[in-house]
Amino acid sequence: MSFELLKSNIQQEKKLVVILKQLVQKKESYGADDKDINSTIASAKKQIAMLNKSIPLLLSNISPVKKLEVHEYVPEKKLSEQTPIVTIKQEFDSSNAIVAITKKDKNAYLEQLNISESSLKSIKKKKIHLNEFENEFKKSSNYNRISNKIFGNLSKSLISKGYFDRLNKDIKRANFIVLLHSYVSAMFLTTLISFFISLIVFLFLLFFSVSFNPPFIFQITTSLPMRILQTFWIIFAIPVLTFFSVYLYPSTERNSIQGQIDYEMPFVTIQMSAIAGADIEPSQIFRIIALSREYPAIKREAKKLINQINLYGYDLVTAMKNVAASSPSKKWADLLNGISTTIRSGGDLSKYLDKKAETLLFEYRLEREKATRSAETFMDIYISVVITAPMIMMLLFVMMSISNIGFNLPIPILSLIMVGIVAFINVIFLIFLNVKQKRV
Repeated sequence: MSFELLKSNIQQEKKLVVILKQLVQKKESYGADDKDINSTIASAKKQIAMLNKSIPLLLSNISPVKKLEVHEYVPEKKLSEQTPIVTIKQEFDSSNAIVAITKKDKNAYLEQLNISESSLKSIKKKKIHLNEFENEFKKSSNYNRISNKIFGNLSKSLISKGYFDRLNKDIKRANFIVLLHSYVSAMFLTTLISFFISLIVFLFLLFFSVSFNPPFIFQITTSLPMRILQTFWIIFAIPVLTFFSVYLYPSTERNSIQGQIDYEMPFVTIQMSAIAGADIEPSQIFRIIALSREYPAIKREAKKLINQINLYGYDLVTAMKNVAASSPSKKWADLLNGISTTIRSGGDLSKYLDKKAETLLFEYRLEREKATRSAETFMDIYISVVITAPMIMMLLFVMMSISNIGFNLPIPILSLIMVGIVAFINVIFLIFLNVKQKRV
């Protein structure tokens, strides 16, 4: 009987350990301060401790040799009164389990059972909020559906002929959640809409003109054929600019992601080196990075790798090669290839990551120094172009206006022009700094 109870206790402890593992994983989605999960975890730990207490007593009653002494028969009730062990029958996973615990822990064990059962029921009723995977997969938008209906066949035909291979790579490296043919169809539809807009602009400019002088919009006096020759280029310019803007957008987004990954590389490599130093299985290193929130750009890349392993069934080395091939950052791709080579050759992964972190930190310091010097240069240019030059130009325009040389515009219009020029230069500077910006 003692052997059966020992076996039942061990099985119950295994089930409690599985529950603990699931609760710790759910803690990431529910939040670390969830009362039900914390109380269930504490209760499961106490149950395991109470079950462990009874194991030495059960082992003392088990002997590999059958005793020869003949004892007087003692009923089970009296036997239970003589021993410090009691049995409790409980329902677990739709099955009845009988476990043995000490008499002293009986009431406490029953109390913990009630706590864990009520907490588990509350947890099951809750909805899981997986913030980490929100918006991971999205339904196709109405715009994409319309564009696929109109240009879907044309897009697939052009893609099959290899016309958009580079765009396909840029879409993957920019982490766009869209198929290539859907993006190409949307690009064609956007270009078509811009063509109709360009027609409206062309028709407007055929009969009207825009000026800085009031009333700003007035009817033209030149002949219609001459006006057509002057403005017909708008019909082609706007659609062409729209097409290339949409075509190049994934490339610019890829460059932006590359900059974010390169910035995070030195710090994430240090963390990976520390984790590898604890002799943790290499795939778990990427799992930890994928679950962390400190490195949002590399976190997405780590998720790709984990998906390659869990969903597609690739081994770690193959998964790293696949992710490196589609990575927007050369540094991240080099790191993945280096890790895969170290694993295959049986090298020390912790030492490799440590040396790699030193190299990346040195490069990071050099880039910070270059960025500081560039900022100083841009500041000097900004002061010269945006502050000093407009003042000199304004004085020149006023003098020319007073002396009736060149521009014959009133001073308010000249002021408006200068304000517009300064605003335009500021916008250009902001765009340029945003593109070249390095995170400090």
